[in-house]
Amino acid sequence: MKYLNPLLLAIPVSIFLHLSGNSPVLIFIAACLSIIPLSGYMGKATEEIAIYVGPRAGGLLNATFGNAAELIITIFALKAGLFEVVKASITGSIIGNLLLVLGLSMLLGGFKYKTQKFNRAVAVMHTSMLLMAVTGLIIPAVFLNTHSNPAAIPLSLGVAAILMLVYLLSLIFSLHTHKDVFRPSQECSDTPKWSKFKSFAILLIATFFVVIESEFLVEG
Repeated sequence: MKYLNPLLLAIPVSIFLHLSGNSPVLIFIAACLSIIPLSGYMGKATEEIAIYVGPRAGGLLNATFGNAAELIITIFALKAGLFEVVKASITGSIIGNLLLVLGLSMLLGGFKYKTQKFNRAVAVMHTSMLLMAVTGLIIPAVFLNTHSNPAAIPLSLGVAAILMLVYLLSLIFSLHTHKDVFRPSQECSDTPKWSKFKSFAILLIATFFVVIESEFLVEG
């Protein structure tokens, strides 16, 4: 994280440029640079908190706050009416996680372990949810291209509601009803480098500034 600390200087710079009514391009660049270290600190703080709360709740925290910066930017973009930017961002995030992140995980894991073993129940659940998510993305798109009418919007909202419900049910399944299935065979032995108070404080502060910088970013 230390090599990203100089980029934190972009935070006061972006605030000064915004208050002085400077060029939107300069504000945009400063906001982009400031979000990079802030996202890094959010991720680091989340990892530290995950060590304190355990692997299951920690995994949920990582999944939630790992994309918090992107989610905050998306909310401001929606508020500004930048729908095409939001759709492109979501599409890029999905493709990046499915291809880049998953591919690198398998590749690097193969370098270290000759045979990689996975929890079958966890793999089946995640694969089923992935298939459902892909289907949920395809159906509204196909319906809109073949039947260009306002009915595609309620269909898209309905699919989104179903996907959200499935995600919430999966959390109940993995964290409550079948938590034993998701218990790792080897408990995490990592020791936290930050105190619990420091981790929560940095997470809150970083999130606060990400909200501010996201607004500057969208306005720029």
